[in-house]
Amino acid sequence: MLLISITLIYGVFALLGIYIIRADKSNRVSVPVSSSVSVIVALRNEEKNINRLIKGLIRQKYPFQIEYIFVDDNSSDKTLNLLNKWALKDKRIRVVSNVAEGKKSSIATGVKFASNAIVVQTDADCEIGQYWIMSSVNKLLSSRYDMVIGPVYPFQSKTILNGLIRLEWLALQFITILTARLKNAGMANGANLTFYKKDYEDFNLSKYGEEYASGDDMFFMRFLQKNNKKVVFNLDQEAIVKTEMPISFKGLIQQRIRWATKAGKTTNSLTYFFTFLVVLANFSWVVAALLVINDYSLFTVFSVCVVWKLITDLVICWNMARFYNDFKVLFLLPLIFLLYPIYLITGFVLSFTKSYHWKDRTLH
Repeated sequence: MLLISITLIYGVFALLGIYIIRADKSNRVSVPVSSSVSVIVALRNEEKNINRLIKGLIRQKYPFQIEYIFVDDNSSDKTLNLLNKWALKDKRIRVVSNVAEGKKSSIATGVKFASNAIVVQTDADCEIGQYWIMSSVNKLLSSRYDMVIGPVYPFQSKTILNGLIRLEWLALQFITILTARLKNAGMANGANLTFYKKDYEDFNLSKYGEEYASGDDMFFMRFLQKNNKKVVFNLDQEAIVKTEMPISFKGLIQQRIRWATKAGKTTNSLTYFFTFLVVLANFSWVVAALLVINDYSLFTVFSVCVVWKLITDLVICWNMARFYNDFKVLFLLPLIFLLYPIYLITGFVLSFTKSYHWKDRTLH
């Protein structure tokens, strides 16, 4: 009965979460944009992505001044040369070479050079729509929020790994949006953030989380929450930023290790609770399967756990897939259902790793 109860609670969690997300209409609030903005991109060795990003930036539909600040983090390829060429074509583009090393330092440098009170942040490997800035700034100003977390979604490819990453991302975005709706946002992504320059300067001065090589986005959000600032998720399709994901399992593991190194210091209790429930639901059917081997009379328990877990996963992912317009990926649900317990165990073991590779660097 315990296994069935866990699975049923997981289903209730999904239904209540979807209701809470849909019931909040604040994402439809819009106010006239009346502020210039600074867009900051910290980048390293991104020569293959720069043209795509800048083309998306310079075509933004926005009625006020925009400045684009690119902070090069000691690139060893043609990144800096390409940026300088773009700067000659568009006077709104400013290129800065970071003296120190690392993304955190580069973002801090970009904020320092920003001329405007409102800052919009993204990554070099992203693609954005024409109304990305308009939507993000409108959300920031609509109810006097202090940080706007924007929707992020992986680029789509036909590989199975990419499909599994997208499915997991749908579930992660569900928890991200739900915790934000409950006024206790659990995750932020530097690929799509909007905030005030003054708040970031205060965060930088606090040195909160400086001992970690990554996680500037999460530590910044936590700093704001600790200071009673308001964080909101912008559930607007115009604000979606598409980003690159690992193309190999090794790359995926390195990314997850990078996330895990900061999780203990940035994850709040609400996110821990939801994550724990998801983990229990993923292993409930596994435990039921092991019990059936010794006692076939428990097959009904196993069946309920499997069917209800699959239905709940479908409900969550379908609702998120509707927002991101990616229904084809739902066909991989049975596969990720089988593989995810193994993936969770692997991720837990590797979370104890003290170092990882990122942008041709070994970080700790």
